[in-house]
Amino acid sequence: MRGILRKTILITGSVLAIAGWSSVPGNASVISGSWSISDALSSKSCSAQLGSDPAASGYGNSFETENCQGIYAPIAKATAWQWSYEDGLSLLDADGEIVLQFDIDELDGLTSVGLSSLFLVMQPDHRESKASDLSELIEKAVVVTAQR
Repeated sequence: MRGILRKTILITGSVLAIAGWSSVPGNASVISGSWSISDALSSKSCSAQLGSDPAASGYGNSFETENCQGIYAPIAKATAWQWSYEDGLSLLDADGEIVLQFDIDELDGLTSVGLSSLFLVMQPDHRESKASDLSELIEKAVVVTAQR
């Protein structure tokens, strides 16, 4: 009886741990939806859709743009997106290679990183995006205190 209870608790804990993984910002439900991408230097802008469904390529979730080639031509290659605390938002091509990366900033949006001549800002379209609060994209700190 004791062994069965122990196995039940272990299995239940494992299931809860796996279920908890889906709540991290890597999950599309946190930031999927409509976003605008704008070039801070030229004021050009376009629309992007961060899908919540897996991309056809198998890398990340689906990604589509509308009229973004004029801002940054290689963005047309992007077919998927992924989020991680370490790398931010990565736009990926069909081979899983990074086309463009964005990271969270003070502008209530995401700013492109990597290319020195490029200053793109991604902001959620609050009417059609689930990313109304970008603070969910910031990794939570764990504070450990010691007492004597």
